[in-house]
Amino acid sequence: MRRAVVAFLLWTAIAVVFATQLYFAGLPWRQALAWTLPRWYAWGLVTPAIFALDRRLALATSLTTRVIVHVPLAAGWTSLTVLLRLGRRLILTPALSESFRQFFLERFYSDLPIYAVLVGISFARQYARQRSDLERELVEAQLQSLRAQLQPHFLFNALNTISSFTESSPQQARRLMAQLADLLRASLRHGAQPKVPLSDELTFLDDFLAIESARFEDRLRVTVRADDDVLPLMVPSFLLQPIVENAIRHGVGTRLSGGRVEVIAARNGSGVHISVRDDGVGLPVGWSLERDAGIGLKNVAARLEHLYGRRNLLRVNPIPTGGVEVTMELPVP
Repeated sequence: MRRAVVAFLLWTAIAVVFATQLYFAGLPWRQALAWTLPRWYAWGLVTPAIFALDRRLALATSLTTRVIVHVPLAAGWTSLTVLLRLGRRLILTPALSESFRQFFLERFYSDLPIYAVLVGISFARQYARQRSDLERELVEAQLQSLRAQLQPHFLFNALNTISSFTESSPQQARRLMAQLADLLRASLRHGAQPKVPLSDELTFLDDFLAIESARFEDRLRVTVRADDDVLPLMVPSFLLQPIVENAIRHGVGTRLSGGRVEVIAARNGSGVHISVRDDGVGLPVGWSLERDAGIGLKNVAARLEHLYGRRNLLRVNPIPTGGVEVTMELPVP
């Protein structure tokens, strides 16, 4: 109904514009409207069918064939609009002041360009839709590629952790392998879509930390805090695991005493603020995300840019007291 009302107002506006031209040319206002309103309302009635037919032609034929087919269609649709106006005229005034041939030809040739304009609009809409689809498919392919890079990277690190127990603690290694199998099954479900609820992302992070904690034992302390109102919010899948892994491997994991990693998620205006902090060794002087970051941080930053169309959603800053803080400001409904 809303689209019908908008279409009615649009065709009425077009008719009024052309009636204004006739009025300034000396035709009385009522007579000008009586000429333009039936003309543009008739085209308004057939335009949806013209667009639908052109969409079918675009799917079933080549561009050349499509253009050729529109030549007879132009005559047919234009004739139909003239006949609609003729029918209205005969209902209101049974006797025509001119012959049928004169009535038809005067309006037929003046209305042919209208059909050409409508088909041109349909062509433009079709190409704009195709371009939008191609751009979306490209972004999805890029995101899938980035996720595919993260998963082998994570798997390699997990297997490396398990291998360290194969000789010293075979029972522990078998238990970790079972946990890894569960985690991989969860990751297949988790990574099937570009976005997941934050609660699912935190659950996946817990599964990952269960394996990591086996290697670092009491040297690793992880705290996760998330407000209840942000748990249902949709965030990119595999968002937290590479960042937390980076904080463990390159922050607290390099110190004999270990350290703490803290994950915080809270509402921030119209979005959600997520931070991952560690009290590890910090960043070297002159460190740059674009130049010095590893695959995990770079891929997360690239995925955020692709998903939200904005740069610098991920920031990495040193903490004055020691350590690193990674912050993300995600725009969510």
